[in-house]
Amino acid sequence: MKPLSGLPLYLMTLGLSLGTFMLVLDYSIANVSIPYIAGDLAVSNDQGTYVITSFAVGNAIALPTTGWLTKRVGAVKLICISLIFFIIFSWLCGASVSFEMLVLSRFFQGFCSGPMVPLSQSLLVMNYPPQKKNTALAIWSTIVVAAPVLGPLLGGWISFDYKWPWIFYINIPFGILSLGLIWMILKQRETPIQKESIDWVGFLLLAVFVTCLQVLLDKGEQYDWFNSNWMRFFGITSFISFTFLLLWSSTISKPLIELKLFKIRTYAVSILYMAVAYGIYFGSVVLIPLWLQSNMGYNAIWAGIAVAPIGVAPLLISLFMGKLVTKFGPTPLLFISFSLFSFSCFYTTNFDTDVSVGIVSLSRLLLGCGVAFFITPLFSLSLQDVHGERLPSATGIFHFVRAMIGGVGTSVVTTMWIRRTAYHHATIGENVTSYSVPTSEFFAEMSKYGLKGKQSLELLNNLLQNQAAVMAINDCFFVMGWAFIALLFFLPLGYKKAAQYSFPDPTRSK
Repeated sequence: MKPLSGLPLYLMTLGLSLGTFMLVLDYSIANVSIPYIAGDLAVSNDQGTYVITSFAVGNAIALPTTGWLTKRVGAVKLICISLIFFIIFSWLCGASVSFEMLVLSRFFQGFCSGPMVPLSQSLLVMNYPPQKKNTALAIWSTIVVAAPVLGPLLGGWISFDYKWPWIFYINIPFGILSLGLIWMILKQRETPIQKESIDWVGFLLLAVFVTCLQVLLDKGEQYDWFNSNWMRFFGITSFISFTFLLLWSSTISKPLIELKLFKIRTYAVSILYMAVAYGIYFGSVVLIPLWLQSNMGYNAIWAGIAVAPIGVAPLLISLFMGKLVTKFGPTPLLFISFSLFSFSCFYTTNFDTDVSVGIVSLSRLLLGCGVAFFITPLFSLSLQDVHGERLPSATGIFHFVRAMIGGVGTSVVTTMWIRRTAYHHATIGENVTSYSVPTSEFFAEMSKYGLKGKQSLELLNNLLQNQAAVMAINDCFFVMGWAFIALLFFLPLGYKKAAQYSFPDPTRSK
């Protein structure tokens, strides 16, 4: 089948990109809206986080089934069905009258939309002219990067100035537009359909593994990790399910998760890069707004503005990234990416409590420059040696790792920050006694403003907490910086000479 060109090509790109944008946006748009949702539905903020967890669990469970579902239904029909149910459950989320209804709707919203991201990527690759496929992936990659950054900003604005249900209702008109464009352009370009049975054992093990791991990551810090019986239960159950999933998938002919894909060196290396780099990146994307709102007095909107420059570089560079990947191959560009990531992290280690919005924004702009050289080369590397019918399975597993590692990175980074904050608070506090001259001078100064006793002690503790928090931020980014430097030593594993590099032909069987 000939590639698309002209107006149909642009309309297809718009439809697939719009659907991807909405789904990825939904990962983060509810983050800053939890206090509003919890207040309206009469639950605590801790319970409110299940709105995020349920969506992530449903989406992660569905992602690895993309390859099987594509063979059974066809890629075009499957993405359209996913969009229909995504629209329906978005409406149900906004119309929820109880917390239980919202959590259940969010789970099915995530589950039904699982195939959307990998299929949008696959369909772009299949229908673009060979010489423009890297450009298509560059545009698509920019959307994947920009949506999580815009999510908190958009969610905070809607929840603050309007009502939280509108963070879900906005999916409806854009979802209908995306659905119409995709069906209109691609309905005659359906992929071959094969009648294959699903690996139900693998699916069950995957569901248990994902659910237990996500609960552990979300609630681990709250319940002191493995000092809690519940957290030990979720951790052990997750580990056992994952182990049996690997053993089962390696012994049957048509598993849900095709482990044979990891025999492809470039694909396996791309998963490694994703697991480390994307986990750190996503953790830092969550950490900075959290610190700004918790310790620096920013509201949700200003915190979003401070981190928004992270999307500037990908937007500006994306159109050129496809040509760069084609000319140089992905590995040299990933070297630039990891170097920029590292530089951005080390730059952030200089933050203090007097840091300005401009400095914070500059650090995010530097991180965005690293992202601009990361996503498109990484996606290109992951598909470089994957062909034919294995493409949907490969993209499904790749995005499953992306979805899960975002939660892992967030949990690890925030836990590190919380614990290092407690450490620095205790260390600084050792020198704050009634016998120290600075402390006495502080209390004397506060008394001039009428603050005495408990009030002055609370103010002093807040000052110590803010200092400890920014020192912990510096510690976290110091470790992140060295992690990116370590990744540089793994780059030769995915290297091919530029002359050897070409984008995969999805119609060719391996």
